Amino acid sequence: MADRKIISWKQKIMSPEDVLARVEPGMSIFVGTGMAEPRTLVKHLMASDQLNLQDLEMIQLISLGDTPSIDARYSNKYRLKTFYSGWIADAAIREGRVDLIPSRFSRIPWLFKSGAIRIDMAFIQITPFDESGYASLGVGVDVARHAMEHAAVVVGEINEQVPLTLGDTLVRAEEFDYLVMATEPPIYLERWPVNEVYDKLASHVASVVTDGSCISFSIGPLYDALALHLNRKKHLGIHTPFFTDALMDLVKSGAVTNRRKAFFPGKSLASYALGTAELMNWLDRNPLVEFQPIDVTQDPKNIGLNSQYIAIVPARKAHLTGD
Repeated sequence: MADRKIISWKQKIMSPEDVLARVEPGMSIFVGTGMAEPRTLVKHLMASDQLNLQDLEMIQLISLGDTPSIDARYSNKYRLKTFYSGWIADAAIREGRVDLIPSRFSRIPWLFKSGAIRIDMAFIQITPFDESGYASLGVGVDVARHAMEHAAVVVGEINEQVPLTLGDTLVRAEEFDYLVMATEPPIYLERWPVNEVYDKLASHVASVVTDGSCISFSIGPLYDALALHLNRKKHLGIHTPFFTDALMDLVKSGAVTNRRKAFFPGKSLASYALGTAELMNWLDRNPLVEFQPIDVTQDPKNIGLNSQYIAIVPARKAHLTGD
């Protein structure tokens, strides 16, 4: 039985060019989130001169890598729709080359299900299949499964460097119409240097985090500094949209036990991950981290089950008078 499943998924492998030949003008294509972007497919799409690759709409939760339209050279041929305005997509949004979809992350699956956002094809990064015909969604669980369920065509990009993560991450070979072997490494983010300003800010923030708190982090120098100031706390829990190197540091230090959480006790809960190659290696088959879809991690009712919940998030703007 196992041998037949291996043969079955291998029969679905084709070249990126052959996959792109099946794209029709005007199609809406979902692309995996952030570090889970299937770079081989995306790079071939950008470089291709196939005439069918016209007027395409690319949908991505968070854009970090090579997605079309972020680069001005591709704005007339491809257009990106994203749910997050930070990082490299920010300037493109201001210039009108990328569309920002205003939505709570927990509501995105509903947008797919209702048809408000159409998905013709989904490009998903996955691990290699095991002998039973299962692969992992790796560090991009978020809305990937929802996109797969509502896409007319699902393409998996198999990357041997993607960590096999645990939780609601497994996908079957039968869920994919076509498969591509990755020739590009995953996207990695280097750690930020921590200066005196961020260290001082982190010390103030850390003072309001008490033992037993359940925390949510973003990414950047403040959070790397904050991890240093929290590493002597006790019984912290993690319930966060995405897992980072700073959170890995806290787990390694022993400050995080997740034992006082009510929702997924004993597990650090996240929906996707952003960080270094070291983080990706650490996440591989790590039972301490639970990956769940974004409508699970970001549902206010689920978050509210955890007492002493503290979300430490960046603010784009602050009005000094409070108006």
